[in-house]
Amino acid sequence: MSRLFNKEITRRGFLGASSCALATAAVGSQVTVLKALATSGQVSAPGSLQSRDVFTSCGMCVNKCGVIARVREGVIQKLDPNPNFIKSRGMLCARGNAGPKVVYDPDRLKYPLIRAGKRGEGKWRRASWEEALDLVAKNLNELAEKYTRAGTVFVSTEGTFSEHFFLQLAECYGSPNTLRHPSLCLASNLQGFGATFGTSPTPDVLNADFILMSGANRSEALMTPDSIDMLKGDGGRRKLVYLDPRFTRTAAKADEWYPIKAGTDMAFILAMIHVIVTEELYDKAFVEKMTVGFEQLVPHIEQYSPEWAEAECEIPAGDIRRIAREFAAAAPRAVYYQGRRSSFFDNDTQMRRAMAILNTIIGNWDVKGGMVPNGKIKLSKHDYLAPWYDDVPDRLEKGTVSYLSEKDGSWPNFREMVLQGEGYPVKGMMIYKQNVLGSVPNRAKSLKMMAQMDFICTIDITMSDTAWYSDVVLPEATYLERQDPLESLSGILPVVAWRQPCVEALFESKPNLWIMQQIARRLGDEIFESFDFTIDEHIHHQVKKNPKILEDLKSKGVYYEHTEPRYGASYKKRLKTRSGKIEIYSEKYASKGLDPLPVYKAPEAVPAGKYRLIVGRHAYFTHGTTANNAYLHDIMPENTLWLNAAEAKRLGLRDGSRVRVRSAVGEEALRLEVTEKIRPDCVYMAHGFGVLSKAQSNIYGKGGSDAALIDDKVCPISGNVAMHQTFVEILPA
Repeated sequence: MSRLFNKEITRRGFLGASSCALATAAVGSQVTVLKALATSGQVSAPGSLQSRDVFTSCGMCVNKCGVIARVREGVIQKLDPNPNFIKSRGMLCARGNAGPKVVYDPDRLKYPLIRAGKRGEGKWRRASWEEALDLVAKNLNELAEKYTRAGTVFVSTEGTFSEHFFLQLAECYGSPNTLRHPSLCLASNLQGFGATFGTSPTPDVLNADFILMSGANRSEALMTPDSIDMLKGDGGRRKLVYLDPRFTRTAAKADEWYPIKAGTDMAFILAMIHVIVTEELYDKAFVEKMTVGFEQLVPHIEQYSPEWAEAECEIPAGDIRRIAREFAAAAPRAVYYQGRRSSFFDNDTQMRRAMAILNTIIGNWDVKGGMVPNGKIKLSKHDYLAPWYDDVPDRLEKGTVSYLSEKDGSWPNFREMVLQGEGYPVKGMMIYKQNVLGSVPNRAKSLKMMAQMDFICTIDITMSDTAWYSDVVLPEATYLERQDPLESLSGILPVVAWRQPCVEALFESKPNLWIMQQIARRLGDEIFESFDFTIDEHIHHQVKKNPKILEDLKSKGVYYEHTEPRYGASYKKRLKTRSGKIEIYSEKYASKGLDPLPVYKAPEAVPAGKYRLIVGRHAYFTHGTTANNAYLHDIMPENTLWLNAAEAKRLGLRDGSRVRVRSAVGEEALRLEVTEKIRPDCVYMAHGFGVLSKAQSNIYGKGGSDAALIDDKVCPISGNVAMHQTFVEILPA
């Protein structure tokens, strides 16, 4: 396929307003531009509760960047980045700057609500905490009596400090059914890299000389420090090659961009391995010492030549061969960056395995500029004894995929079994800050599943779509109003993050721990025993073996054991694989009847008259949770459907016109954005719009929902959702 652009792509062609690498972020017409670059880690001495500076952590996404809240006259005036927090490089993105609006959002949940009409009708009555909690406990007990404790599923999102307490309640209640966010995002990544390395390492982006990225749009899907480090490099020697069916902000900053055919990333990777192996560019000493299975890789890779790959992924064979040679020449300071997402097809786990193998053979393991196993600072765990219930079965969807995470589960498989009445009935849902209807593909199925429930309780900060269809809604205090447990964040530079209240919780909102304790108390003494502590007691227990952690958190807002990367420690011990080495050939997979080496299968061709739907994140929004934030909404009030200009002309559609987008599972209407920045066989829409909840006043009626369109196809190894296997047609609105 010919390039979508004839213009030369350079680093300078960069619209910085949508990257966290900038030092400022405009957050709407209601405020002036906020400074987002820290110059000092000092905070003023607390004069009174009305005027103070408070160390805490951002809660606008999973990065948990360190911030300093400037509180004046009892109001959070602004948030500044904490320069002591190395992970975010002393910066704060637009989302982080917009954090105070979460506290002062007129749409936030203010007090407990009990449904007063049909689900989704929007009729609620205000309730006291006592009444609402009594109703939750009554229903949980009735569900346990009628369906066993496995009859209630506990649903939560990844990355919150207090999720631990919610999962603790699930365990003490006795339900084996927990569904977390990773099966919508990370499951195949963790499985593929874990099967190879025994862990999922972090690419040392700051020190790498050569970076390859497939769809990991780090300029918009922000991840600290990678999004910032991607633009730095050592002495200008950095090269970034980026593969994506659309021209993203990351593509704008790449040295080379290829509009790869969606779903063919593995073909490109296998062809690179072919070149490096057949031309003997691999690190022979490293492969001999640290790996098993290279001898099986050599004959396996013969079929995957660059010429073969060109026909699959539509990238010239000469470019593939040159990139492979440059990648090997830059080793070991070269990484194929796995990101959190790529093409997201049902072969995603094996595609990640291919990435891991490519990184392995150039010897970039645990070295500067390579793939570095994560370190973590140990905190003392809160030990508790969960009650035992004899009649509780295994989790519902156990055995539906080869490697199911007992903690995370597989959303589509679990939902399908509920709808089909397989296994045993699940009739209750306890939900903590996961917007099921906005994040799980095939929203119609999620609505159908929820309609079959006897009881649904949602704990959240805003009236999400999922809360809108619940029976009881409990308001949690925002991240700037509550004390959370300490969080040990793993990485090349592991860190302990600190979150403390900056202002008193407004209205009747309560922290997660208080809510869990009140529910546990009503479920009985045996369950409450595990929650009989204060948050201060919990934190002091976490640091009992190292009191300096708390001292540094109070004085600096963050704790590091070391502030420079340490490489090579893994060479002195066995890796967490069967062989103790990096496994190019996976005996673990072979024993389960899976391909022990990645085998390429071409994606299904796009049907005539249809397009492959590609979805993604935006720099202003995180999993849809910030789309209703007034400051961020001012920047991006709705999402659009990207359509290639040639296709728009062929269909007779104009830029800005309203269109209907129809898939096999749903239909949405949104505005068309005609552009040269996407392949003709694909369309793209940003996540976080097309909401059902009328209580999200800024975005209700704006844009379309990707969850309503995406079909629920699944990776059979990890249970991960296949986000990019949906075909849509476009019709005039």
